[in-house]
Amino acid sequence: MTVGLNTWGLVLYNNLESLLLFPLELLLMGELKKIKHDIKEELPWHSISVVLPVGLSCLFGLAISFFGFSCRRAISATGFTVLGIVNKLLTVVINLVIWDKYSTVVGTIGLLICMLGGVLYQQSSSKPKAAKPEETRNHNEVQRRLLEMESFPDSNNSEKSVDSGAPK
Repeated sequence: MTVGLNTWGLVLYNNLESLLLFPLELLLMGELKKIKHDIKEELPWHSISVVLPVGLSCLFGLAISFFGFSCRRAISATGFTVLGIVNKLLTVVINLVIWDKYSTVVGTIGLLICMLGGVLYQQSSSKPKAAKPEETRNHNEVQRRLLEMESFPDSNNSEKSVDSGAPK
């Protein structure tokens, strides 16, 4: 069943579902104990040095979700996957420039091979299929008959009246 939501509807619905799992994560990961401890210690969690990064993180997460759903509507699933791989490659390249111990050469080459395979697969699956010769002949025959009918409309009507089989 397809849900008729626009892009913002999908984004909000997706984020609402993740919020429903948030209390479970608090319990399983032990974050609830840390929050209670921080409240008792009266740590400055409401300072700008804490609120600004968390707020920006929420804003960027919302933007990523929005553009991800927009992109899914605009391109094919394979294209979206290739776009994700390109994003990972860009992240790896930036991290290789900044930190020299982030990724190995073998890992980077493996990522390039995966990316190349995804691009080649997308190109092979998006090529239009050639029509079969028999279908092309039938289509051409139908087109020819339609053109004949359009060019001689009166002759078709007179043939029907002669061939109707009515007594003379």
